[in-house]
Amino acid sequence: MFNTKSAMGRRTFLALSSIALAVAFTGAAQVRQAGAATLEEIKKKGTITFGIVTDQPPFSFINASGENEGYDIDLSKLMAKELGVEVAYVPITSANRIPQLMTGKVDMLICVMGVYPDRAKVVQYVAPYAEINAAIYGPKEGGVTKVEELSGHSIAVEKGSSMDKAVTDAAPKDATVQRFDDASSAVQALLSGQVEYLGSYSHQFGGVDKAAPGKYAQKIVLSTEYEGIAVSPKSEELGKWAGEFMSKHKKDGTLSELYQKYFGTPFPDMPASMDGITFTMN
Repeated sequence: MFNTKSAMGRRTFLALSSIALAVAFTGAAQVRQAGAATLEEIKKKGTITFGIVTDQPPFSFINASGENEGYDIDLSKLMAKELGVEVAYVPITSANRIPQLMTGKVDMLICVMGVYPDRAKVVQYVAPYAEINAAIYGPKEGGVTKVEELSGHSIAVEKGSSMDKAVTDAAPKDATVQRFDDASSAVQALLSGQVEYLGSYSHQFGGVDKAAPGKYAQKIVLSTEYEGIAVSPKSEELGKWAGEFMSKHKKDGTLSELYQKYFGTPFPDMPASMDGITFTMN
């Protein structure tokens, strides 16, 4: 026997299913487009948004006037000026910086992000724009001088950062690696005596030494790391433009002037290529 109610139910179900599929496809399309900023879109909205850190001088920090300052800030402002748009900033952490980029919350990352092959599978690096030492810091007098001597000791690191990985890989199995949400919290753990050592980068040590002059020193250098500017792989046009921007200002000396201003040395010789990594800068 023909059941009108059942037939209408089936028709309703099919109609709703079609709508759901349409919404799903629309959502998928939006996801595919997320983070795919074009130069035209940036110029149309009149703003380019950068993901930055706010606690890592001289790269990027909040000054006494409550304003963003640093190498990253000067570089990003110059980019915005040459594009003819305003600059906007979104504070990020090591844990959320790539998701913020890939979902279009920011157009570009200038946030002290190390250049590594695994990250190059997810983001498009523009160019290396700085180099730093990854090191273990601790008491100036005495203390460890070799990685194996960290056995049984505690080390603070920023959770989810390349330093977290470097220390975890290098430290003896019985060392205690304590992870904190940001770099400043890891530094405070050392200063307060919560931990014995700090896994950090050479540019961050100035803050430690300022807070406790002469008390701490670099004990072990783990590696030299290159920091990179990055865009979403879908933002090909923006990535190419940023590569040309970096190349131009490397040649005209602007990058060297900025580097000298914040690091006290000329712009370093950066690798033109690295294993498993491509740059948009020629």
